[in-house]
Amino acid sequence: MHTILVVDDDPTFLKETEKMLNGAGYRVLQAMDGKSAARILDELNGQIDLAIVDLSLPGINGFELIGAVTRRPNSMKVIATSAVFKDVQLETATAVGAHAVIRKPQTVKRLPHQEWLRTIEQLIGES
Repeated sequence: MHTILVVDDDPTFLKETEKMLNGAGYRVLQAMDGKSAARILDELNGQIDLAIVDLSLPGINGFELIGAVTRRPNSMKVIATSAVFKDVQLETATAVGAHAVIRKPQTVKRLPHQEWLRTIEQLIGES
């Protein structure tokens, strides 16, 4: 079973992505800020297959977290996401190491499950 870390300060997004990912057979870990995510990554080094990282996080922002993740010697994939940043900022996330970018909808209840799951399957399949 693949493990996915979801890092977002929006509890509704965390709940909806957990439901979607659990339903697809993934083990889900959650963090509400970059510092908590970094702690989880340190504790479970090498056991997390993919991280979904919101770019707008309190404390350590998503760009910093993605950079830290991709500097680690592992094969973890990263999806950057945001509902507030513009496309050019989302593209910057790939420059710091994100493997994919998916824009979050303004209303989490409209989370495009098929797009998310297809991207996750493509990334984890490359591992």
